[in-house]
Order: sequence, then structure tokens, then C-alpha cells
Amino acid sequence: MNNRVGVDETVEVNSNTTRLQRLLEHFRGRKLLWIIFLIILIFVIIVVVITTVLLTRTKREKTSTITEMTTEITTEITSETTEESTMETITTSELLTTITSEELIPSGIIDKNTKWKQDAVTVAGGNGQGSELNRLNNPYGIYIDDDSESIYIADSNNHRIVKWKFGAHTGEIVPSRNEPGSEIYSLSTPTDLILDKEKKYLIVCDPDNQRVMKWSLENSQDHQVLINDIVCWSLAMNNDGDLYVSDKQRHQIRRWQQGNKEYTVVAGDKEAGDKLNQLNYPEHIFVDKHHTVYVIDSGNNRVMKWTENALEGIFITSRQPYEGNCNTYGAFIGVTADDMGNIYVSSAGIHEVTRWSPDAKECSKIVGKGYAGNGPMELDNPNDLSFDRHGNLYVVDKYNYRIQKFAIDLD
Repeated sequence: MNNRVGVDETVEVNSNTTRLQRLLEHFRGRKLLWIIFLIILIFVIIVVVITTVLLTRTKREKTSTITEMTTEITTEITSETTEESTMETITTSELLTTITSEELIPSGIIDKNTKWKQDAVTVAGGNGQGSELNRLNNPYGIYIDDDSESIYIADSNNHRIVKWKFGAHTGEIVPSRNEPGSEIYSLSTPTDLILDKEKKYLIVCDPDNQRVMKWSLENSQDHQVLINDIVCWSLAMNNDGDLYVSDKQRHQIRRWQQGNKEYTVVAGDKEAGDKLNQLNYPEHIFVDKHHTVYVIDSGNNRVMKWTENALEGIFITSRQPYEGNCNTYGAFIGVTADDMGNIYVSSAGIHEVTRWSPDAKECSKIVGKGYAGNGPMELDNPNDLSFDRHGNLYVVDKYNYRIQKFAIDLD
């Protein structure tokens, strides 16, 4: 009897111990799970905090940058409003608006359907005929340098080259005299100019002195005669750095390959004529990325196109009345082309710029009213033409003594 009682008590004690051990093990398992859960929760909180801090900092930096840009633009406009007249302030605001929209425009977008706003902004001159730094006198050729945000102008009757920064109210004379001369630092009625491929030198047509000049932009004392005995009227350079010169007296377009002193005739024959292989007093030229040469053949009253290594030119148009949209009865003056092969021509007789597309039977009017005038939509004897990298069109408005910028129309 006593032995049985002892055995029963032992069994009961062992049973209680087993249950206690199981309970302890259960709590240990739950504790481990809670620890793992707390670790994960802490990690998530840390990640969220770090991400929030970084996003807040980035937003502050962007806001600060925008604020600084807005402050700079506001300061410039306020300064110009204080110093200049109301008319000049409006012009500056329009130019600023144009530049702001241009930053969104990709390059190489011009085609046969592209349009330009009809009311231009004057970006150089426009203050009447004169020799002061805010005036021009019968400008001929221009070169748009997007990198330095400047326009180089052959200010013909002032016998000088003027560099005009975008948005500036006055130009800067590239070291030269303000009077005609034949010295190394002088010019006599310059007609055109370009920068070399590295943009270290300015190359200038100096026809009255029968030469092409080369002036350093880094050293005002470095003036050279690049080509002698040539009546240069217009210049162009291809993407290889080869120089093309319109030799008006010899009725040819000549090319000097980079580093070569000998030239090659790329358009025209040995004498003047009206055949497809001839030219007659060629004036403005343009060379595209395919090395195709576009020529204003002034003596023949026509526009010609010469592909690379061609023996004959391709007729584009001549000076005569056209039915429909185009009336080209007037002297052709300036020429340029876009990457799609559309040709743009300025005409002094109708005071317009027209476009000739390869597949079109007639031209389309680009800018100008068809009569001489000095309003923002009018031209008076337009000369040289050029595009900037955004597709905006620049026109030398010769007898209004100004350079007009027609903004590309994205609407």
C-alpha cells in the first residue's frame, strides 16, 4: 500500500515537470518569434527614415536651384528695365521667352513642313544706319556661333567685323579699324565670314583688297592673309574643315582642303556662262553635310546646286514670275539648306525668304511680306541666311541695318 502511494506521487511529480518544461519551451519559441519580428520592424523603420531624408534633401536642392535661376532671370530683367526704355524691355522679355522655349527644342528638326513665327526679334542693330556700337551699316554676311552664343557680322560699309552676344544691346568690334584700308589689320567692304573648325580663327572675305583674311580670336595681333589674288564674296566650310570660297571674278567655287595650299574647282568652268557646268558672278554659297554646294549664280539670275565631284550643277530656280505661291521676280541674295535638302533663298526684289523642296514643283514663302518695310514681319533687301542649332532662322535685313531672328514655330 505504501509502495503504491509512493509510485503514484512520483508519477504525478514527473507529469507536472514535463508540462512545465513544455510550457517553458513554448514561451521560448514565442520569444524568438517576437525578437525576429522586432528586428524586421526596426530595419523597416530605419529604411523609411533614410529614404524620407534623402527625398527631402533632393527636393530642397531642386527648389533651391529653381529659386536661384528665377532670381537671376528676375534680376536681369529688372536691371534692363531700369536702364533701358520700355520698348527695349519688351524686346528683352520676348527674347528671353524665345530662349527659354528653345532649350526644349532638339536639333535637326527642320523639314519641308517646318514653319517660323512671322514676327521677328531684332538681335543686332535696328537703331538706324551708323557706325556706333549699337548700329550697323549695310551688313552682308553672318555667322551664328551657338557655343559662344554670339553672332559675327560682316558690317560692310563700316569696314569691320562685329561680334554681337545673344541678348546684347551693343556689339563688340573684332580688332580692326572702323575705316577702309589695305593694312593687315584693316578691311575694305567685307562681305562674309566664318569661324574655322576649331573656332580659333575668324576667316573673312575682303573683296576690295582681293584677299581672304585669317584673324586669331585669341591673339589680336595675329592677322594673316590666308589667300591672295581672289575676289572673295562668300565663304563656307564643310564638316572636315575644308574651306570653300566663292571667287566672283573667276566665276568659280574653289575648295581648299585642310592643310593643302592647292585648291580644287568644285563648281563653275574656266569662263562665265549660263550652261549647267558654268557660273556667272557667283555670290553667296552654302555647303551641307554631304559636301553639296548651293550657289547664288547672280549673273545668270538663278540658284544652282552642285553635288560633290559633279561636273555639272543642278538648276533649282531662276528669277522670273511664278504662278501660285511664288513670285521670285527679284535678285537672289542669300542661300542655305537644311538636313533634308530643302533650300532657303532670300530675294531682294520681293523682300522675302522662300523654301524650295526637292519634291515640290514650286516654292513656299517662309518669312517676309512681299514688300519692303521695317516692321517685325517685314524685310528690306534680305541678304545672308543662317539657322542656329535650335532651328531658328536668322536673316540679314540689309537696308533696315539689322539682323532679324524668326523663331521656329512649334505650334
